[in-house]
Amino acid sequence: MERGIRVQALALVRRGDRILVELGRDEVKDETFFRALGGTVEFGETGAETLRREFLEELDTGLDVGRLVATIENLFTYEGEPAHEICLVYDCSLQDERLYALDEWDAHEDTAHGVVVHPVSWRAIDSFGPPGDTLYPEELGRLL
Repeated sequence: MERGIRVQALALVRRGDRILVELGRDEVKDETFFRALGGTVEFGETGAETLRREFLEELDTGLDVGRLVATIENLFTYEGEPAHEICLVYDCSLQDERLYALDEWDAHEDTAHGVVVHPVSWRAIDSFGPPGDTLYPEELGRLL
């Protein structure tokens, strides 16, 4: 993982009492977790532009980006490496209404190492936290 502080834009997409998340895995910690969808803000790009780009690339859907609801400073360890990010969290809605009817599906991300598949699903807000599922960044769970 690259050293330095990364700026991330995250989409808080709701379906009733559920939010849209992707499944993640940390092999070093032997931990499975969930995270709001989004990506790294590129130089000259706003957080809203980042989210629109990421959702088109990975989910092949447009995204309506609403207001900025939180800014979260997230210090964590992933795959044994320390990381630091500033997360801009926006209220959002999917333009493809059909995705609200699905419970889970796969997002596809093109990387330098090939296509990475991210399982995506609608998860109940109250399913996160001890003793339930882990949601990162942790502060996001407190906002819900």
